[in-house]
Amino acid sequence: MVLLSGTLSAQAGDLLVRVQGNQSTAPLYLGLVSADQKIWEPLLHAQQGSGEQLIVKDVPPGRFALQLYQDSNGNGRLDLSPRGIPQEPVGFSANPTLLKGKPTPRAAQFEHGDQDTLIDIRLHQPRGKAQTD
Repeated sequence: MVLLSGTLSAQAGDLLVRVQGNQSTAPLYLGLVSADQKIWEPLLHAQQGSGEQLIVKDVPPGRFALQLYQDSNGNGRLDLSPRGIPQEPVGFSANPTLLKGKPTPRAAQFEHGDQDTLIDIRLHQPRGKAQTD
């Protein structure tokens, strides 16, 4: 069993995360978890970046979930309303609906093999904070 685990960890591809709906140059924060977890903690990997693509290097094969948020005000955290509603853009792998609140990792899961995996995540703007020209 240990030999098999050691062999699998040697085979790792990158996660190429393409961000859709990014309307700002504010930093993006990405968190990777195992899809088998019931909640989004603890993170297996956390990363900050910007732009329309993020790369998570050398991820071993498995089932994972990603959460992403954009720190519009630069305070280093996702701002939530008193009711827990995000006040900044958020997105999740598999792009599940957010009508019932934050999805579970299982609802946002994807399969990653030993090659690179491309994941598209759509950022959802907070309600009432639509872009104006």
